[in-house]
Amino acid sequence: MEPILEGRNVWQFGDNYNADLIVGSNHITTTDKDLLGKVCLADYDPEFVTKVQPGDLMVAGRNFGYGHPHYQGIISLQRNHISTVIAESFYPMWFRVAVFYAFPALVCPGISNHASLGDRLRADITTGRVENLTTGAVLQGEPISPVLLAIIEDGGLPAHLKKQALAKTQASAA
Repeated sequence: MEPILEGRNVWQFGDNYNADLIVGSNHITTTDKDLLGKVCLADYDPEFVTKVQPGDLMVAGRNFGYGHPHYQGIISLQRNHISTVIAESFYPMWFRVAVFYAFPALVCPGISNHASLGDRLRADITTGRVENLTTGAVLQGEPISPVLLAIIEDGGLPAHLKKQALAKTQASAA
């Protein structure tokens, strides 16, 4: 994964956004990844999935993802090639599930006031620096820790644990 993510801000969530609403309550128990990709934000914009482009990102206010830590919203965002959500803060369980599924989530205080729909943003997840390329605003967010970054880069927690177990097995065999 590239540490610098760049794209358009294609959706702006306010404070206390329940992440289950990304796929809607009718699909919150769905396990079909293709269907989850097709229903991404459909309740708000039925044509969203035709408008989003690979690398686009989203901005959110405080406490993004509160509620039950369902993974369907994250899968839906990934299926639409959303590179990240940049938020003032995240609901802790949603943030953990995002890392589990290798979805980078970047905390950046002030982002809600410095990004609008359609703005081009660049975010460095290793330093936390977020630039609004449209307005010139530069913000300092919280870098993703090296431990969490390794999990994301390995493809999520299951893949990361398999990689660690393999390395231990190979080291003990040597």
